[in-house]
Amino acid sequence: MPKELPQHNDLFGQPLAVGDAVVFPSSNAMEVGMVDKIHPKMVKVSCVSTKYAWKQNKYPVDLVKVSGPEITMYLLKNQK
Repeated sequence: MPKELPQHNDLFGQPLAVGDAVVFPSSNAMEVGMVDKIHPKMVKVSCVSTKYAWKQNKYPVDLVKVSGPEITMYLLKNQK
């Protein structure tokens, strides 16, 4: 029987799932990314708002799930 993925919630209490668009702090900037994988304690996110692709593990309370037409257009413009 496969392990069940833990349910993580973002800063506002919204449930996170693989493929969700999120914003998160990185160094002293705010980045836009996608949820790639859910671990027992952390969430792996990939950055889409920079020239170079990179991934980081973040705590769920460091993420804010975003949706709407603005984020959809941003993701389409910055697709790699």
